Amino acid sequence: MIGSRRKVLSVYKALEKEGYTMEEFERVDAPMGLDIGALSPEEIAVSIVAELVAVRRNVESAAHKKVKVATPDPVETK
Repeated sequence: MIGSRRKVLSVYKALEKEGYTMEEFERVDAPMGLDIGALSPEEIAVSIVAELVAVRRNVESAAHKKVKVATPDPVETK
């Protein structure tokens, strides 16, 4: 998903309210692009294409980013 971490989290929260589960979000790589310190639109495009190539080539060492949505800890019962 393309967007900032804040945007991704807001989309996740909206989808969760519509009934999507946290397991479904695990399949989403977000925000998109390898972390190369990109600032300009051109650099962001390069980081996105670099991640696409890494995924296509099954590169394990590429630092894919995932936004983690906090989930409540299970309540312990005694």
